[in-house]
Order: sequence, then structure tokens, then C-alpha cells
Amino acid sequence: MNDLQQEYVQWLDRLSSDLRSQGYASVLNKEFVEQDATIVINRLLPEFAYLMYIEVESYKKYFIADYSGRNTVVKLIDRSIDHKKTARIRALENSRLTDHLTFEEEINRLKSLQHLLEQSDFE
Repeated sequence: MNDLQQEYVQWLDRLSSDLRSQGYASVLNKEFVEQDATIVINRLLPEFAYLMYIEVESYKKYFIADYSGRNTVVKLIDRSIDHKKTARIRALENSRLTDHLTFEEEINRLKSLQHLLEQSDFE
């Protein structure tokens, strides 16, 4: 087995361990795309009864395996929403020319993602 394959297997082991212990695992990598997630899910699905992949932002992606993981990711999305709201307020304070609608659209997208997660059934 070459070094790249061994590194991938170790990464999958860490991801699996996080999913078992926390109910979710994060992937903080812009280059990780949905096709990669599909491969990971296919590799890990025999180990988990249910596995969900969600992209919150281009650099924040999560795998969720159970209710506790879902609840944690909902809270993490809450944090992202708070950051967007703060950025929107700062933009409004600093310049009336800044397009604050971009922040509003992102906040609405994150809220709908949260709602989707809250409706997910892990049974």
C-alpha cells in the first residue's frame, strides 16, 4: 500500500471514529466535493445504519450518523448564522454601498439547511 492510500485509510478511520463517538464528523476542506462524499458514504455505510452528508459552506462539510450529531451540526449552523448576522451589521455600519442582501441570502440558506436537518429521521 502506498503512502497516499495509507493516509486515506487513516483519515477514514478517524472519520469513522468521530462518527461513532460524536455522531458527526467535519471535513474542513474546500477541495472535498460531493463525489468524494459519495465514495466515503459507500465505504462507511456498512458500519452505520444511517449516514448523511451536508455542505454548510464551501469549506465546512459534515457527515452525520445520528440524532446527537444532527443536533450538534444544527448548533454549528446556528453559529454560522450568528457570524453572518454580525458581518451583515458591520457591513451596514461601515458602508451603505455594501450589498447586505448577500448576507441575508446566506442566512436564509443556512436556516433552510437547519430546517432540513431538523426534519431528518435517523431511524
